[in-house]
Amino acid sequence: MSKNTRVLFIKYHEAADQQPLSKKAAEKLGIFPSIPLLQLAAWTRHHGYDVSYLDLHARNDLVEDAAPDVQAFKPDIIALTAKTLGWPAVIEIAQMVRKATPDAFIVVGGPHLTLYAAESLTWECFDLAVVGDGEETFIDIVDAYEEGRSLEGIPGTVFRDADGKIKTADPRELSKSIDTYPMPAWDLVDLGGYHCLTLLQPFATMVTTRGCPWHCGYCSQVYSEKLRFRHPKLVVDEMEYLEKEKGVKEIVFFDETFTIGKKRMRKFSKLVQERGLSVKFNIRARVDTVDREVLEYLKAAGLRSIHMGVEAGTDRLLKIMNKQITREQTARAFRIAREVGIETRGYFMIGYYDATPEDVEETINFAASLGLDWASFSVATALPGTDLYTVAQERGYVNGDFWREYTVNGGGQLPQLETETFTAEQLRAYRTKAYLKFYMRPDLIRRKFSKAEGREELMEMLGGATVLSEIVKSTVLKRIPEVGLGKIATV
Repeated sequence: MSKNTRVLFIKYHEAADQQPLSKKAAEKLGIFPSIPLLQLAAWTRHHGYDVSYLDLHARNDLVEDAAPDVQAFKPDIIALTAKTLGWPAVIEIAQMVRKATPDAFIVVGGPHLTLYAAESLTWECFDLAVVGDGEETFIDIVDAYEEGRSLEGIPGTVFRDADGKIKTADPRELSKSIDTYPMPAWDLVDLGGYHCLTLLQPFATMVTTRGCPWHCGYCSQVYSEKLRFRHPKLVVDEMEYLEKEKGVKEIVFFDETFTIGKKRMRKFSKLVQERGLSVKFNIRARVDTVDREVLEYLKAAGLRSIHMGVEAGTDRLLKIMNKQITREQTARAFRIAREVGIETRGYFMIGYYDATPEDVEETINFAASLGLDWASFSVATALPGTDLYTVAQERGYVNGDFWREYTVNGGGQLPQLETETFTAEQLRAYRTKAYLKFYMRPDLIRRKFSKAEGREELMEMLGGATVLSEIVKSTVLKRIPEVGLGKIATV
């Protein structure tokens, strides 16, 4: 029996997430499909509903420009997802939708809603909030809407009752298997609308796990500590579809840690090779989950680049962060990756609580010593739901529950983490110093030019220079002489 309810999934313009970069620099870094929304769209369609997907970021649309397309689809339900930094942009979309299609039922979910669902519903442009994994909850919502039943009290939601009071329903038990869910609805997107500075075009993104067993103090991935894996066959099925049907040249695996389980890595790599796939891929990993055997498996299957979070250059600060790795493990992991022939990228954090100037200087020097192809440096941000945020509140680095107020007020000036040791301005200066010291090294410049065999590689370097110039312009180094550039490393 055909179903009448039409569901539109809308992705907000993610340039807001790329703090502190300008929109121009953020666009250089990349525009990516929304895997959560595309997965939810596929699951909703699997249940017999008519769905569509609108990506404001890929189209580079202003919110008001999207109104005619929203109206043309005539949606009954509109689904939005929100990360914390993008919350104001999601509100703007919901307000536009409410005006353009007054009768549409607006549902919002995502990481931010798992933390501040009740506060989010103080915005009357949203009708219902989803907490945690969305698939089972969202289908219950759509089914209830289709059948004309009440949407109050659906497990895994926060809702308004008949009197307008915001209430929280019972939590929903996590699905034990994520293999039940179909691959994202790739047919709904034009991959030509997505790009990234360091990726082969066209590219796609995938996720093969949910949950994370580690508890890094700065990380806001709070959905679930329970780790669930997608079967390697289903992963490779999707890779094959993307290569053969969509012409994809590279896949970005956005798992928090792709390399969990050596047996799993072996099976995955074997399946990729048995299918004869030529698509390249890149992964995120922890330095303590890779060894030569694992990286050789993955390299043979098409691994092009590995991204690993280092965060700090001293074991003392790594322990404060609860990172559960050491400098020695980090140096070893990146050395093996280089020897196997895999491009490397490291992520580093400036200004964690209890960091000293010596910690920061050593982090910058350590990054330059690892032989990385790329490095990213960020000033520590006390995101909601993190140990860092708890400490920041306890020590008065932020006023009260900043993110709760941010949710209720629809945004606000993001807090700069100032400690007893560093001002916000000093931390920004250290970040600029880190970028300059890393990317202006003669050995790295020579290496990048030696790899630049064509127009794409040269454009990649020019794009990187644009981002670097934006970062440098955001800091006035001359006002903070004690954070001077010093000698450029030549390791």
